[in-house]
Amino acid sequence: MTEPQHIPWKRIGVEAVAIVASILVAFALDAWWAEKQLENEIAEDLAIVEYELAENIRLVKLAVDTMNRAVTANNTLVATLQAHAESTTVEVPTALVFWSIFMNPTLDPSLGGTDAWIAAGRLGSIESPVLRQRLASVRGKFEDVIEEQRDARDIGIRQIYPLIQDNIGDIGPINQLFADGLHARQGKPVSEVSDAGTMSFPNSDALRFTLQARTLWYEASIKESLDFQVELEQIQVLVSEEVNGTGRVTIEPTGE
Repeated sequence: MTEPQHIPWKRIGVEAVAIVASILVAFALDAWWAEKQLENEIAEDLAIVEYELAENIRLVKLAVDTMNRAVTANNTLVATLQAHAESTTVEVPTALVFWSIFMNPTLDPSLGGTDAWIAAGRLGSIESPVLRQRLASVRGKFEDVIEEQRDARDIGIRQIYPLIQDNIGDIGPINQLFADGLHARQGKPVSEVSDAGTMSFPNSDALRFTLQARTLWYEASIKESLDFQVELEQIQVLVSEEVNGTGRVTIEPTGE
């Protein structure tokens, strides 16, 4: 008779455990690698958003500077006209007319990276709830900012220009800049009108009132633009914290 074959249960058990352990390790490594890839993708996307924020901050500063110049020129023009209220026309610098009426700055931010981030459903992967909320609302805040700019521009196009078009004639550079739809992003030089001499400008109560209304809209837009700049700078801090892995920083929302 043959003796019963001995089954090495201990060795089989060790090998089975080793196989299961290797499978679990492989799964863990795959999960770790997938997580690292996702983290890298998020970091790359946030880097794009961070760059976009910096560019938008630059554009806001440029728009505010341009609007301040327009307001200063507008106030100077109104004061000049008011000082000669009895005259139907007043000789004024052509450059002053350009800055007061034909310079129509419009903030044109770049929000493609942020919009793509939101459209891809990536907001949920952000650690900071404050950052999630800020990024989700940035486009709406931008729309609020440019509303006054549009109103000021419309006053220039629809109300002021018809009052002066019969008097100003063909003044070349100004008409061309006006036709080009100059705005803050282009930053087009205005040196061509800086030494353009003077022009006979119409003067009336209605025109002075409309110029003052345009100033009020730009002043409101300047205030909102500065608030928007602070908002963008705070989002920039939050994005930086998120990229560096400390995304729990909180910044109180700016007041409306």
